[in-house]
Amino acid sequence: MALLEVKDLEISYTVGTGSLKAVDGVSFSLNRGESLGIVGESGCGKTTIAKGLMQLLPKNGSISGGSIILDGRELVGLGKEAVRRMRLKDIAMISQSAMNALNPVYTIGDQLIEGIQAHTSMSRQEAYRRAVEVFEMVGLEEKRLKSYPHQMSGGMKQRAVIAMALTLSPPLIIADEPTTALDVVVQDRILHRILKIQKEINSSMIFITHDISVVSEICDYIMVMYGGKVMEMSKTDSFFRKPYHPYSLGLQNAFPIITEEMDELISIPGTPPNLLTPPAGCRFAERCPFAELLCEQKTPEYAEPEPGHLMMCHFPERVEEFRDRSSHTASWDLVRERLIKRMEVSQS
Repeated sequence: MALLEVKDLEISYTVGTGSLKAVDGVSFSLNRGESLGIVGESGCGKTTIAKGLMQLLPKNGSISGGSIILDGRELVGLGKEAVRRMRLKDIAMISQSAMNALNPVYTIGDQLIEGIQAHTSMSRQEAYRRAVEVFEMVGLEEKRLKSYPHQMSGGMKQRAVIAMALTLSPPLIIADEPTTALDVVVQDRILHRILKIQKEINSSMIFITHDISVVSEICDYIMVMYGGKVMEMSKTDSFFRKPYHPYSLGLQNAFPIITEEMDELISIPGTPPNLLTPPAGCRFAERCPFAELLCEQKTPEYAEPEPGHLMMCHFPERVEEFRDRSSHTASWDLVRERLIKRMEVSQS
């Protein structure tokens, strides 16, 4: 049985002008010890999924449909006390901003010990020893437990947040852009430390990022999101060897590859759709260089071009053509011209 099963998940936000469905029918599963990378542009629903799993949605957000089963237990509809007991012990989150995750008026050690004692019967001395253990795991000295957040560098604070998530060795760890604000050297060290620790404690991990190159290094599976929906999902090596969806092709061509010569980098023209009034067809149709009238009129079904490799597109059989054309800026220039014409028509 999978550790985590998410089925037809829908998460909505109530805003001034209506209801916005930020996550729309998302399904995936994760076995113990596996890692899943969720990628996509800002606003595609990545962090909303994380907050939904943690039951940390803001007041105007709610799970409006679907199921989340963690280790055989349904999380949707859990009471507040059950949710409080679940966090840190069964599922923990490494947040994007370490400074916002830490209390500035408590030492790091006090914050770790408080979390441990809230979920276990450990004495303060036992909790302190566990805090020392997880600090050693993330490469921090014991004396740093006496530090306040402002007395630590950005890399140290991020490692302290990672240590907090690991204190009770939870079966599932969610890392939401955990290294965005760090320089590339520190980022690389922390990413590989997270991966090493995840393997040591045999936890599953969901890694959320806008950087697909990071996923290629540390994740077993990848899920590409756009406009609240899953565009493509597969094993990571399969995805980077043979991507299928036009959006995935655009993302890959937008990243430089240091081991290969690239004539040009691609940028995807336009912006994601307004989910208050989502398009009738494919969410990516407006920005897709291969879109046809069918794409704008009808939402595509999921196709499985290879076993275990899913994509949401009307034309999976044309993928070789798409791969070739997507590597040239001329294909995406056509999209840019199309968008400009539509803007001129709407303004006239």
